Amino acid sequence: MMAFPTARGFLLILMTVGTVGVALVNVGLATALAASIFCSLLAASFLLAQFSLYRIRIERRPNSDGFFGTEVALPLLVTNRTFLFRQPMVITEKCEFAPGGVLHAAVPPLGPGESLLLNRTCIAEKRGCTRLLEVKVSGGDPAGLFRRTRKFRLPGEIQIYPGTVRLDSLQLQAESNPMPSFDGRPLGQSGHGQEFFGVRPYRPGDEIRFIHWKGSAGRQQLMIREFEANTVDQIVIILDTRKTLVGNDPRENNLEFLVSAAASLSEHLKEMYCRIHFFAADGRSGERLHLSGDASVMHWRLMQTLMMLEPAEVPFADTLLEAVEQIPGGVLVYALSMEADDASKGLLELLLDNGCRVNWILAPKGNFPPILPDEPRIVYGDRSLRRFRGAVKPREVCFANTLEEVLEK
Repeated sequence: MMAFPTARGFLLILMTVGTVGVALVNVGLATALAASIFCSLLAASFLLAQFSLYRIRIERRPNSDGFFGTEVALPLLVTNRTFLFRQPMVITEKCEFAPGGVLHAAVPPLGPGESLLLNRTCIAEKRGCTRLLEVKVSGGDPAGLFRRTRKFRLPGEIQIYPGTVRLDSLQLQAESNPMPSFDGRPLGQSGHGQEFFGVRPYRPGDEIRFIHWKGSAGRQQLMIREFEANTVDQIVIILDTRKTLVGNDPRENNLEFLVSAAASLSEHLKEMYCRIHFFAADGRSGERLHLSGDASVMHWRLMQTLMMLEPAEVPFADTLLEAVEQIPGGVLVYALSMEADDASKGLLELLLDNGCRVNWILAPKGNFPPILPDEPRIVYGDRSLRRFRGAVKPREVCFANTLEEVLEK
């Protein structure tokens, strides 16, 4: 691409045309000298800009995947392959997750043969899998009269997973009646949980990760660590993705809040011996999703699903009905919805009657208003849920709530 004049360059071109015109009309030493100076400056600036990106090499360095709301790095290696000093340059790349959809970075002056690792960073504002195609490098002359742009095809890919928070006190045990000890205190039961229970000899089918190596060496046989059993070993996450209920802010809306809640639950449960059932409707594929499996195995599969999940046309009650028909009784249910209709409430009460423990988290569209410059983000009006009666009541959340206080309560 040829060098293109900037606003300052257009002004100089007009001045050069004017001085040349005056020199042609009023022939004289002064007018000829002025015209030659303007023409020389214009020609020199154009040539410097035209060769400003000559023998510049751009390479994409390995980058890691990121999470929504965190800093993501996209490093580039810039090399000056000439024996001359190079002027500063600007690198521009289209990135869907970057603020404004474009990532800009300035390259300082480079010495002869110098290479520079440019650590570009930004805060990821959109989850999903982004394919990186090319970067644009813009250079120019020292006077800033002309600009030269060159494209470098640098294919790549980066995955932005939903944001997660660390949960420390998530209560997973349902109410039960454990066997009392002689002094009347509850007596623990062996199983798979988080609290250490004891050591026993290895039995076929035990997982290798639970081998107690020190005890095995002392007793000359394989010993297995046992942990206190969790009363609830199945957790169901039902996510509402109805398109018409999603908030207007593209970055911080109610759907993103619920997706992060589901990802945080999966992050916490992956260290525990339990089974996860996940139900949602995906607008991208047009399918109703039902993922099920061991939490430690299914975590990244669920994170991949949540990363690509898009709003759908399916009502929450339909997704909930599918879950009611498939999950067993006595499990822990997290209902993450954006609406609170009577049909959904009736299905959740049916789960409660089936012995399930239901946590209903409601994130209405009106509680997540768009972020506007110079205006406070406030939820106006009384949004109480007094019309809901019975054993199952949603906990309404808004943009000011944190995932920790919503999930740990």
